[in-house]
Amino acid sequence: MLNQSQVEVLVLTAFHELHVLRFPYVGVTCAGYVLILVFNASLVLVICMHGVLHQPMYIFLANLMCNTLIGCTAFYPKLLHDLLSDVQLISPAGCLVQAFFVHVYVSVECNILTVMAYDRYAAVVHPLNYHNLLCPSAVSKLLAVSWILPLLGYTGLLSASGTLPLCGSHVGRIFCDNRSITHLSCVDISLISLIELLLAAAVVFLPLVMIFCFYVRILIISFQLSKSGKANKALSTCIPHLVTYVSFVTSIVFEVVKPALATKNLPHAFRVIMSMEGFLVPPLLNPLIYGFKLTLIRQHVRQVFHTQPRAKATAPLV
Repeated sequence: MLNQSQVEVLVLTAFHELHVLRFPYVGVTCAGYVLILVFNASLVLVICMHGVLHQPMYIFLANLMCNTLIGCTAFYPKLLHDLLSDVQLISPAGCLVQAFFVHVYVSVECNILTVMAYDRYAAVVHPLNYHNLLCPSAVSKLLAVSWILPLLGYTGLLSASGTLPLCGSHVGRIFCDNRSITHLSCVDISLISLIELLLAAAVVFLPLVMIFCFYVRILIISFQLSKSGKANKALSTCIPHLVTYVSFVTSIVFEVVKPALATKNLPHAFRVIMSMEGFLVPPLLNPLIYGFKLTLIRQHVRQVFHTQPRAKATAPLV
């Protein structure tokens, strides 16, 4: 745990230029959070309710949406509270908890996107062996690894960070992450920084590289099939995943290059919005693109929200 005698409260300082438009920000943020909850929970509900959707691709998608709900719930309520407050405060323990969920959200997102890319790789490159590669036991193992590794890794990392004595109290962000906490420490953090880098490489950057490799192979095979005149319907299901992948990579790239942008004359509000892009664009975009692009999802969403006159209640839904 943190040494509470050193620092009892932390101040989130990235809000200092946002209070001019406080209430518009609150309105947009609240609306965005509600839409994220409704869209993602609806998609999870649709997948759970219909047995025909209990297939690897849709099971992975439901896990992606559940991870979104967990990550955004750890982020948005605190953000809304801070936007309505004159001073943005958080306890060191609370900062650790938020940092844990933020890191787990990003890591699980990368891992599930990876297994979704593997699912599309198996469907396109090995269609005849797809059901052997993605059998129920394989799906369970892939999901277990996707969740357990980040949970264990960041439990260890944040526990180590929680033992550091803190000499500073100002966090230059709108939310907590491990780096923000460790940089407030009075002691050498080289070892913890190295562990954090290795963990990020294992659960964030390696999965992103694997996704890239899977899709290079998918595109090569698809190009060969198109030259031979063979239809490849499985490729069309890759489009939503690619959009999700590009959106999520954009947010990670910004986090990597953000220190270099600190010296640029970029508006403070722009830097703040880009820092939360991973909590805004993918959570809103994913359920929409999957809902519109995947035929089975679109059909069953229509069935859930479609109402018919009572006299036609027994008619089949279309």
